[in-house]
Amino acid sequence: MLSAIFPASRVYGAPGTARERFEKYVGKYPDALFKGEPDVNRRLRTMLGANYTLFTERFQLGEPIENSKGILVAKGCKAHECGDEVAILLINLSDGKLHCAIKSDTYSDKVKTFSEDRDRFPSAALKSALGE
Repeated sequence: MLSAIFPASRVYGAPGTARERFEKYVGKYPDALFKGEPDVNRRLRTMLGANYTLFTERFQLGEPIENSKGILVAKGCKAHECGDEVAILLINLSDGKLHCAIKSDTYSDKVKTFSEDRDRFPSAALKSALGE
């Protein structure tokens, strides 16, 4: 009888809160997040559209993921161009919303931002990740 092994009150594999789901990646490299959370990749594709490849190419070299005051920060850069070609993924741990930024010569060395919730874009976390 499967119900004795898998009680109906618990759905296995279902994500918990955003904090529970994503905080486990703190200290790990971005590739662990991208491999472990296929939904994040799907949501990034939707949010970034034609900019998705530009974003992912900037994760050739990643830094350990940090928690910046409740915002998960994953940062990467293009090999041999780390000062100029940067991508940053920000995940709000309170609601799981994705936000990201791309700094690239493609945008005249400016930072272009994308968000699932533009009204709640974590600007302070982005500035910190950019070293501003």
